[in-house]
Amino acid sequence: MTASTSRVTTSRKSSTAKSTNSSTRSFTRSKPEKSKPRQIADTSFSLPTIAEATRATTSALLNAGIPSDEASVEARTMLRSVCGITQEQLLANYSDELPTTAAYCLEHLLSHRASREPLAYILGEKEFYGRNFQVDRRVLIPRPETELLIDLCTQFAEHHHLQQPNICDIGTGSGVIAITLAHEIPNSRITATDISEDALELARSNAKNHDVNVNFANKDATEPQINLHFDIIVSNPPYIKRSALETLQPEVRDWEPRQALDGGPNGMDVLQPLIETLPNLLRKNGPTAAFIEIDPPIAQSCLETVRAAVPDAEIQIHLDFAGLERVLVVLRV
Repeated sequence: MTASTSRVTTSRKSSTAKSTNSSTRSFTRSKPEKSKPRQIADTSFSLPTIAEATRATTSALLNAGIPSDEASVEARTMLRSVCGITQEQLLANYSDELPTTAAYCLEHLLSHRASREPLAYILGEKEFYGRNFQVDRRVLIPRPETELLIDLCTQFAEHHHLQQPNICDIGTGSGVIAITLAHEIPNSRITATDISEDALELARSNAKNHDVNVNFANKDATEPQINLHFDIIVSNPPYIKRSALETLQPEVRDWEPRQALDGGPNGMDVLQPLIETLPNLLRKNGPTAAFIEIDPPIAQSCLETVRAAVPDAEIQIHLDFAGLERVLVVLRV
């Protein structure tokens, strides 16, 4: 069968950030001192309300160069974290005074964030598909657009009535894709590979925290020693062109692991061998599928590689919320 290509729009949202100068501010308000001869000055202070602290944090983040849509969201996230409350509780208690400990913790968080350290690394966690996962500098921070991979995998399994699909997550990083699929497709048998043992250590911890069974393997799944066949391949590999790395926002360029970002001179150093190995990784008889996140500028190169490597496959490109070509889909049905 001749390979066919289609483009499908989805509604997942992606985000961007810009870099400017940074600044921080204090979250305690000094009371006006009354002059009293021969007495020590009154050095007591009052604390802002949660609402005032939220506005002040948002302003400080904006001054640090965080875009306005992200600054307001991050300010509320920081307030929830230091107060140990939910979003609903935050809104319900906006007029309450910020606790002293929370005020000092907030200043600490803000000083780190103003240096453009990613908030997920500062807090040590990131939400993905409605669940919280541990993250640190060993792994890439999960992005909202990557949730599209989960949607596509679950839809494929449901549409083809796959009761116990064998799934392989290549380049698992923090394990968010594999662990989420273990929740969303409960009877699936999941293998997750990565060449970084440091990343796998964190992924195993996340799997334990979420009480799911995932087989983690420290190996390159595109190499011949992987002799398993899978119903579903899913991957968010390094795909950014090396020349573009220095143009990334500071949170990505200066903090996230380069190995998880760098796709080589043309962005295809990992993607090309991964795509070329699909015929050996996917089960010979359908229905089988591969769902691979890509960078929009290299979509055409990915399509050409798939057509050469898997000529009998149906090929799709799914668009993210911004209308960018985000997920390469290779189907055998």
